[in-house]
Amino acid sequence: VLNGDYSVARRRAIEDAAGDLGYTEWFLSKDHLIVGDTVRSRKALNSCRAGNMEIPEGVIVGQDQNGSALVRVHGIHDPVRVHMLRLERVSHGLASGDCVRLKEEVMDKEKTKHSPVGILHSIDRDGSVTVGFIGMETLWKGNSSHLQMAEAYSVGQFVRPKPGILSLRFQWARRRDGEWATGRILRVYPNGSLLVKFPGLLMFGAEEDTFVADPSEVELVSFHNSPGIVKKYRHLEDFHWVVRPAMIALSLFATIKFGSFVLGRSKRRPPHGKESQTEAQSQQRPVIEAVVEAANGPGWLPRQLRF
Repeated sequence: VLNGDYSVARRRAIEDAAGDLGYTEWFLSKDHLIVGDTVRSRKALNSCRAGNMEIPEGVIVGQDQNGSALVRVHGIHDPVRVHMLRLERVSHGLASGDCVRLKEEVMDKEKTKHSPVGILHSIDRDGSVTVGFIGMETLWKGNSSHLQMAEAYSVGQFVRPKPGILSLRFQWARRRDGEWATGRILRVYPNGSLLVKFPGLLMFGAEEDTFVADPSEVELVSFHNSPGIVKKYRHLEDFHWVVRPAMIALSLFATIKFGSFVLGRSKRRPPHGKESQTEAQSQQRPVIEAVVEAANGPGWLPRQLRF
């Protein structure tokens, strides 16, 4: 009965973790953690970037029959209880799912045309690794010493080709001015390639609206790394093609309203001659009043100058 209850509980835990993280149940059930392993919270599928992890890094110090592990985390006094399906093992500073780059000396030795950036599929405790690279039909096998961490991308981020790259591995959309367009990542494939969509471009007919990108050829685009107000506005246009016509319409509306305001004020102002005459009379009045007071009364003044 206990074994049956454990199987049901483990099955339910696998289904919950698979639904939350996006992995298959087979993938989650094949990794076996033991006491002494360095672990961290498992990243979500289609993402090389670690989010807000409950366990940034810790060491398993105990396990229970329910499939949970007690993890010792630096800075926390008591071990943290986490289900092992939500943890991934870290060996030699790397974990399955990391974005990695093959070192230059290894690339030069292999003399291959595959991308230097890929996804780490597995890493054993002895440092043996398998990596998926664009341009290879099978997983690359080697040692963790041949790899280094690469720029991590995740779904929802914006990317564009790096400056200076004239020829890309795959096709890429361009803006109206001929420059490379900025696209949004829809998916990260197991070999590291990125599926990119261009919401800032209005596509017609049978035009392709999604493209595949080599992660080694692109760079991240955000408001933070876009210098100047012009670059930031251009990045705003990358979110949707309707931004540009909306801004043009808003500018025209503001211009019309401002013109109406100026025209209305000019109509309410008095004619130039009357305004000058009124100002002259207002300037002469204090002088006349002073003369009247000096004469101690207005009796000596002509009738037309009396007040």
